[in-house]
Amino acid sequence: MLSIGAFSLMTLLFSGGAQAGKWSVGAGVAAEQLAYLDYDRQFMPIPIVTYQGEQFFISGQGAGINIINTDTHGLSFNVDYSPLSFKPSDSRVPAMKKLDKRRATAMAGMGYQYNAAWGTVSGKAVTDILGYSNGVLVDVGYQYAFQFGQLQLVPGVGMQWQSRSFNDYYFGVSKQESQRSGIAAYRAQSGVSSYLSLASYYALNDSWQLFLMGNYEQVSDTVKDSPMVGRDYSVTVATGFLYKF
Repeated sequence: MLSIGAFSLMTLLFSGGAQAGKWSVGAGVAAEQLAYLDYDRQFMPIPIVTYQGEQFFISGQGAGINIINTDTHGLSFNVDYSPLSFKPSDSRVPAMKKLDKRRATAMAGMGYQYNAAWGTVSGKAVTDILGYSNGVLVDVGYQYAFQFGQLQLVPGVGMQWQSRSFNDYYFGVSKQESQRSGIAAYRAQSGVSSYLSLASYYALNDSWQLFLMGNYEQVSDTVKDSPMVGRDYSVTVATGFLYKF
């Protein structure tokens, strides 16, 4: 359902203020307008279970092993759910309904965080381990947390590189699809998208916390040029609650 930008948004949710305690549980909902042509707005429930230990962590949409885990540096091996997918029936364009389905997948790779007084720099390089796209994503971002009493605001900015095979799976049109649908065949290349994010957390007390966050992604040129795409951006909003113990 959700886009490349949502991958970064969920990373921010499960690695930010949401993990102040060792365990957190909660629930929420995410809504997104994808870049696909005349595509229905997507809604996705978010069940949340997180755990942060010295060696192992659960991050809501994935899990990982800490290789380095200090106040300043964090290096980890991660396996994450990548929610980007395309369901032909969700498009209002008859020709788009004749395209193949694109599936969500699991991505595995390395992640790094550097924490300083001036903010947090993070990076991640992951690859599709279920074999749908065999694609690779490389994400680099920056966040800075502002504290106003019980309210925490975490704006962020970042860029993400997607490999040719990743973009071609989700945004390319094969010759067979073109013949079946009448949509021009298209082979997507590798590309770089950029995004802005804002996460907010409000502590009701020591245990209960509300969150509201959004992500705006400017898609890469090769994605924007796809005949499957109707806009050059996607927007994701998520809200919910967390219980820490």
